[in-house]
Amino acid sequence: MKKTIYIIILLCAILQSSCDKQIDLNAKDLNLFIPEEALKTPDDMQALLNSCYDATANMMNGRFQAASDLLADDIVPLQNNGNYLGIYNRNSNQFNGVIGDIYSQPYFSIYRINVMDIYYSQIAGLAANDIKRMKGEGRFLRALCHFETVKLWAQPWGFSSDNSHLGIVLRERAKNEPLPRSSVLASFNLIISDLSYAIDNLPESNDVYADKMAAKALLAKVYFHIGKYNEALPLLNDVINSNKYTLSDSLNRFDRASTQSEIVFGFVAKNAFELQRADAFRSNYSSKGTAQLGVSNDLYNLIHTDTSDRRNNLLKAIVKDGVQTILTTKFDLSTVFACPYITLTELLLTRAECIGMLNSNINQGVDDLNKIIKRAYGASSTRVLNSSADAVTLITETRLQRRLEMFCEGDRLQQFKRIAAASNNNPQEIRGAKWNCPGMILQFPGSEGTSANFIYNPTTVCN
Repeated sequence: MKKTIYIIILLCAILQSSCDKQIDLNAKDLNLFIPEEALKTPDDMQALLNSCYDATANMMNGRFQAASDLLADDIVPLQNNGNYLGIYNRNSNQFNGVIGDIYSQPYFSIYRINVMDIYYSQIAGLAANDIKRMKGEGRFLRALCHFETVKLWAQPWGFSSDNSHLGIVLRERAKNEPLPRSSVLASFNLIISDLSYAIDNLPESNDVYADKMAAKALLAKVYFHIGKYNEALPLLNDVINSNKYTLSDSLNRFDRASTQSEIVFGFVAKNAFELQRADAFRSNYSSKGTAQLGVSNDLYNLIHTDTSDRRNNLLKAIVKDGVQTILTTKFDLSTVFACPYITLTELLLTRAECIGMLNSNINQGVDDLNKIIKRAYGASSTRVLNSSADAVTLITETRLQRRLEMFCEGDRLQQFKRIAAASNNNPQEIRGAKWNCPGMILQFPGSEGTSANFIYNPTTVCN
């Protein structure tokens, strides 16, 4: 996926400082810094697009997921890492190195995508179908980046009645103009617009890159996140019923050799870059080295409630000097490491809950969930839902199985906040914090202060 050309090297050099220190470029300025030969052929544009995938893969290599999980209750920091402890204690500040690093990552990809928009009409020999496909891929990646960012740096959908509360900085063009934060409503409007464009312009198949089904799956994920189940369900039906993806027998979606058939979209690399795609997952959790993050006793006990649950094998308890530490083996793979972003497992769980929330066609939701249950516990398990199960039972069991399936993948916090925000300020707490307390979102890095109108998140922590 990596093709190194001069333009990519130059962009990387510009971007590695920070998004707020990028040179303010317009079409004329670009010629001063990017020689014409750098973006001259269709291959050059494809290489730049490939670099956008690389940048997004680097963003989703485990760091975003860990930051999200640290705010919830499934993982705990094991080492005296001040940055991780700051997130875990919900008192992150403008100088937290981990937060500053991951915040910059999505804007690397967004910036490059926006640069491409300037050049499409200037590349001789770039076919109309290729322009359509590349723009579709760009909108897909830009939506993904903005979506993952707004989930961590802004209070969730439903925090205010009209979602006018502060969201994130939205960048739709390749300029470094200091911008204020847009509202959460505006943030999701752009994300949905970009994904709708991607669906209309992406091909049915596109090798390892984003295709039409990937865009539909991500848009369904977005709608589900903001509680628009009626909008999510038809998209989920399209992707699941396409029969393009097959549920794997493996319980570890990071073992690419076993689970490739169910990955709707993920990040793939070849040769030496294979393991780098999930580098932070490996370095943070590896039970074979010095893990930075471990599993909470709460999650360990929950999974071990049923000894027939095969997911027990993804956890390992180590006792040293009388102290028990729980580690996960999910990321101990040495080869063919996958970094999935959307899988059939997630979509089946999402559709089951959508059906439960809409209280319609419950049998389909039960069938979706039972596929997950049977894989984990066995076909004869008493946990298999009866066809007469009601909507409440379906929703409750789906949410439980989702937590057991997707631990350490950055999902737990977002599901908690989604559910609580939609429940009229549900007083339920997660590790002693309410869903809407200030510390449940990350603080922006100090570099964003270059905009005079920029408003940081509150500095108070959760009580």
